[in-house]
Amino acid sequence: MQSEVKSIISAEIVDFNTYRPIDEKSFSFLLMVAVGPKGTMEEELFDIEVCTPKWLMDNHNLGEMVLGQHKLIVFEFDMQRILEKVKRLFDSCSGKDWNEIAIKLSRIGHWEFEDYRA
Repeated sequence: MQSEVKSIISAEIVDFNTYRPIDEKSFSFLLMVAVGPKGTMEEELFDIEVCTPKWLMDNHNLGEMVLGQHKLIVFEFDMQRILEKVKRLFDSCSGKDWNEIAIKLSRIGHWEFEDYRA
């Protein structure tokens, strides 16, 4: 079984084609990536924060430590390249079933069911 990106959206960005951050050296935004088994309509959400090293420095104290999980750290603003990279990351997983794939994908983005217990 193979993963497939169904859509990428952001509550912070209305139009990916026209969006420009106020400061292209220091920005952060959250992408919500709908992913499911290839060739199906099924999908689940994974969140990934896109940010720059400068944004991390501007928003955290010098003595702090930041775990990079669920972050895509970029060195320049190029929305097309960012979206292409996110799509490649989330399209790249395979496994014996969806649960195995989703667990792998949850290392890239926060899975909506990551902490779910039945």
